[in-house]
Amino acid sequence: MPSNIRSLPRNLILALLHPWTWRMAWRDSRAQRIRLVVFSLAIVSGIAALVAIHSLKASVQRGIEEQAKSLLGSDLQISSRDPISDRDMAKLTALARNISRETSFPTMLRFPNGGTRMVQIRGIEGAYPFYGNVETRPTDAWSKLPGESGILLEPALLDQFQAKIGDAVEFGNLSLRILGVVEKPAPRASRFSSFAPEAYVRLSDVSRSGLLGTNSMSSQQVHLQLADPLQSSVLKEKIRADFPDSPWRLETPEDRRESLGDALEKFQQFLGILALASLALGAIGVASAVHAHINRRVATVAILRCIGCPGHLASAIYFAQAGALGLLGSLLGAGLGIGLQIGVLAYFRDRLPVTISPSPEWTAVAQTTAAGFIVCCGFSIIPLLKIRRISPVAALRGGAVLEGGAWRALPIYLLLGGLLMVLALINDPDWKTALALVGGLGIAFVALAGVARALMWVTRKVVGPRWPYLLRQGLSNLHRPRNQTLLFLLSLGLGTFLMVTILLATNLLNQRLKISQSAKSPNLYLIDVQPDQLTGVRSVIEKLKLPVLESAPMVTMRIESVRGVPVREAAGVPLWVARREFRSTYRDSMNETETLSAGEWHKTVTDPNGPVPLSLEEKIAKDLQVGIGDELTLDVQGVPVKAQVTSLRQVDWSRFNLNFFMVFPLGVLEGAPGFHVVTTRTASPAESGALQRELVMDFPNVTAIDLTQILQTVSDILAKISLVVSLLGGFTVLAGLPILIGTLLNGREVRLRESVLLRTLGASAKQVRTILVIEYAALGFLSALTGILLALAGNAALAEWVFKVSPVPDFGLLSAAFAIVTGISVIGGLALSRGVCSHPPLEVLRGS
Repeated sequence: MPSNIRSLPRNLILALLHPWTWRMAWRDSRAQRIRLVVFSLAIVSGIAALVAIHSLKASVQRGIEEQAKSLLGSDLQISSRDPISDRDMAKLTALARNISRETSFPTMLRFPNGGTRMVQIRGIEGAYPFYGNVETRPTDAWSKLPGESGILLEPALLDQFQAKIGDAVEFGNLSLRILGVVEKPAPRASRFSSFAPEAYVRLSDVSRSGLLGTNSMSSQQVHLQLADPLQSSVLKEKIRADFPDSPWRLETPEDRRESLGDALEKFQQFLGILALASLALGAIGVASAVHAHINRRVATVAILRCIGCPGHLASAIYFAQAGALGLLGSLLGAGLGIGLQIGVLAYFRDRLPVTISPSPEWTAVAQTTAAGFIVCCGFSIIPLLKIRRISPVAALRGGAVLEGGAWRALPIYLLLGGLLMVLALINDPDWKTALALVGGLGIAFVALAGVARALMWVTRKVVGPRWPYLLRQGLSNLHRPRNQTLLFLLSLGLGTFLMVTILLATNLLNQRLKISQSAKSPNLYLIDVQPDQLTGVRSVIEKLKLPVLESAPMVTMRIESVRGVPVREAAGVPLWVARREFRSTYRDSMNETETLSAGEWHKTVTDPNGPVPLSLEEKIAKDLQVGIGDELTLDVQGVPVKAQVTSLRQVDWSRFNLNFFMVFPLGVLEGAPGFHVVTTRTASPAESGALQRELVMDFPNVTAIDLTQILQTVSDILAKISLVVSLLGGFTVLAGLPILIGTLLNGREVRLRESVLLRTLGASAKQVRTILVIEYAALGFLSALTGILLALAGNAALAEWVFKVSPVPDFGLLSAAFAIVTGISVIGGLALSRGVCSHPPLEVLRGS
């Protein structure tokens, strides 16, 4: 590392502590205050974008977190097959602000027309659900249930048995009046918590029915609402510690997110990309503005050097200006960012289906303002370093400019890269993702610098005297002294790369969300289809012109041991795993909602004498603390089966396809007792009821599970995310446009002076304007082309490794971006020529 770079921080700090530095910074600003205000506006724009994006991110994240709780209905849910004692209930009640109890079990329900149907009774006591609403017809039916003996049923049941509200139905010793139908149900304990339609009653009525004492299939749920919802994960661990021997299954809203698949995770990653991009855009504007400001002060610095001012002290003067204006700009930008955040949320409040309070996110504001200020100061160091190399002789030379020396500033670039890495890690703790984002910015920076150098070399070597004068003059400006090719391509090219990447990433995430909301996702499961009934059931579905989406065999089993240790004694394995019946399947291929994350997929059994190959879902493998090569012993309805984990799968649970924790190859479970599950999709409750009536005639054992309302809840949340994604992406792009326009205006003084010289030599205003347009058209064309090509590479990487979707971009968007960036550059060139004709050449040459 050069000694002048190594000693810079110490000398600069010492110089900044000297009162003379600040007096000189104030005096020097007298003639430049209007330009310094413009420089400050670049900082204001960058910090405002950064604060607004981060605040919007925090607000939206909080809003969606609250909305996601509607999938669970509480802050913590405890499930148990055994009754929970009064003593344990008292302890749990002391931990929560509100508590609700639920008992559920399957039983036969008798209808007035004599028909019977197995239903899942859900007896509820308390105000559950605490988050989200249960929608009924009539609308007050749910509120009547706690104080009035009665029952609420699913619409398809009334349609199937020609029952109506007010009729009486019987289960056990009770005859209950139908109070209404449930159009949007309370959250289930799990997706397959029952193989029957749900019916809601009071918990006290369950006790009166006489069925609970002898029903071995009953399950207990305790729903807790906490005073501080953010402590749900902490309380979950506390309960596990306080009740170590209880085989309870604990679930928080964070655990329930699997119902959304990876949508929220992708949304988080998208927000991280936005935040880093907005920060980089602001840094580009700051570095460009500081460079332009210092370029104007070269003569002043040279005079200071002539009277004995050392280089580090001269740098400190302008660093003090940059720091003071940076602080002022950061504070103003923070205020503007808060205003933008509140304004956007207030304006879209009625249009967003997610509830977001339009209030400042003070933690996000403080963090991002400080981070933005540090980054702005850091990026301003790069042009300030060049002050140290301004020679005193520059005072005698007119038109002296800052010289290059990018390699000398390499340590500063590395320092800034490290700072960006830290900020990326704040957005996403995954260091690989953070490194990829910062590395992508670094690659784009190097690529654009290379294109700028290549452009200067080509124009120097290729453009000759035989070229038309105006074309030769415009292209020669790209390599002459005082050229702005490198700065322009870096600023405009990086800005184009970032903004087009944001737009493409917005499309990628929306594409990913549309996949999660695909029409191929089933909403009706047909359970307990026997092997000899499979063809007949499919025929009934097709007769009603409904699609047969999937069909899979299902075999129930338990886990006996993990790596030879009984599962109840295995260290770190939750007790609920030992009590759970796993419904598994066998097939020779993965479906479209699965991705192989480790190991090798086996279609058939390769070694008949060895353990059976087994594919596990990633999360259950983590709960079991097993990996590739580990062995499990499974109890398949009384028959022990030794299996070896040969692959792990990542499953997208959001699409409600037939996914399983355990998947076996063919040739293992075909002889085991089991049944098939067939899925379809109905467009209305009437279609669902018609299908169930047809099935009950020929296949009375087949049970239909209607997941329409659950799918609608998930779809609503995904739609909210999609809308917010488009909003944030567009906002970031709009915030970046002023920074790009500022890049064009930073070189105005240099080009104005050169244009006046041409006018002095006899060039007409039209010729000067043509020369400028040619120069800026060439710069804009290459900036747009390089930025878009880099964005395409970034889009391919994001599509492959982050969003897992097709990398095919929107070519209409790319064409529009190319035309807009090139157009902005050309318009900037025309704007620069305005002062040429309106000012006398002598006035400009005197520096007035």
